Amino acid sequence: MKPLILSFLVLCFAKTSVFAQEEYPTEYKVHYELTFSMDSLNIDQKDSENMFLFASSKYGVFVNQKHVDADERLEKLSQRFGANVQVKIGVNSNKSQDLNKAIFTNHQSGEVKVLQNLGDKDYVYFEPAKMNTWEIGEETKEFMGYTVQKASIDFAGRTYEAWFTMEVPIADGPYVFRGLPGLIVEIYDTQDHYHFTMLAIEKLEEPKVWNLPKAKESSKEEINQIQKRLNDNALNGSDYGYMMGNTPGVSGYSQTKGRTETMKLQNKSGQEISKEDLRRMFRSNLESRNNPIELE
Repeated sequence: MKPLILSFLVLCFAKTSVFAQEEYPTEYKVHYELTFSMDSLNIDQKDSENMFLFASSKYGVFVNQKHVDADERLEKLSQRFGANVQVKIGVNSNKSQDLNKAIFTNHQSGEVKVLQNLGDKDYVYFEPAKMNTWEIGEETKEFMGYTVQKASIDFAGRTYEAWFTMEVPIADGPYVFRGLPGLIVEIYDTQDHYHFTMLAIEKLEEPKVWNLPKAKESSKEEINQIQKRLNDNALNGSDYGYMMGNTPGVSGYSQTKGRTETMKLQNKSGQEISKEDLRRMFRSNLESRNNPIELE
């Protein structure tokens, strides 16, 4: 029987070939809040995002809120239409490309695969950082009822301070941070541009199995080049759908009658804006994204 395919008018989380689908069973759900400063020229302007780590002693999966919502929606649709249902649902945040990475860690092999969706295509690369240069200090404190210990590490042009607890025996944490003898409950760079704080932890009643979908193998450098090319093409062309999907506070839709396409756009206040307004907002947003989490 062919699988039932349902499509939604949102950014597609497309599946391409090369890497075969892999399973990552997890036992814990850890909720983090990330506060961050994307604009180095306006560093006091903070934004925030809910992020989630699904973990076990053998595997870890780190995703954004949209990815969790999309997965829950898929589960409900699978219950309604059967296990063979396939759904394309947008999981990208338009706040920062860094937040769109889905990070799949195999603690047994040490492999970390990073999945990114760019231009409706999935790409995956191996994270080269080994996270084996932690300096563990003697300082401790209490955090949400856990005794936590301080550690530090240099990563991608920043120095980070972390707090971890051996009371949760999972050598994992937010983003690609891992390798300590316990769960990382808080980590931040010394300038506090990026700050992850655990808000909650839940032991799942049943293991949660995440699937790393088929994706085109790439490298971190190639993905950065693809992202730049997509942005440049949108600015120099007329890909208003791409600009709309990557500009915070903008929503809208397009209608096609015959050969004429009409696009209705509005800002977060509900006011109608023009295509040139969208282009200006998209350009301004790109210019303000000058402080990525990875500087190197």
